[in-house]
Amino acid sequence: MLAFSSKKPAVLWLHGVVLAAPLALVTLTMTSLETPLSDGTYRGERGYRQVSDNCPRSVEIPEVIISKGTITFRSGEANWLGMINDKTGVIRIETAGITPRPSATLHIRGHYTKAQLFSAICGAGYFRIYR
Repeated sequence: MLAFSSKKPAVLWLHGVVLAAPLALVTLTMTSLETPLSDGTYRGERGYRQVSDNCPRSVEIPEVIISKGTITFRSGEANWLGMINDKTGVIRIETAGITPRPSATLHIRGHYTKAQLFSAICGAGYFRIYR
């Protein structure tokens, strides 16, 4: 016979545990997504949804540097410089922060785990930093 520490019937107790476990996992996942990055060097990745010769699906970025609210990395023969909010982890890199400056609009905006990359030439894409 099973022993329970609750006065509730075993079926209700088990049902409550089954429902609570996924909720705890979702809460833990959401918290880790919102955790800001401390200053340091990380790996990253960027890519586009519409793939062509000049619009790759995935480009590895071996060295993304976060320092005092700035983010810098080299990718695609360009240096990228922008801001990262040290409390929220939100990145903002605008066309003016890319050297040499692209001929068309190019930017990255959003949380470091799921930021949106946009190019007037390639269209929508993604950017993320790995811990």
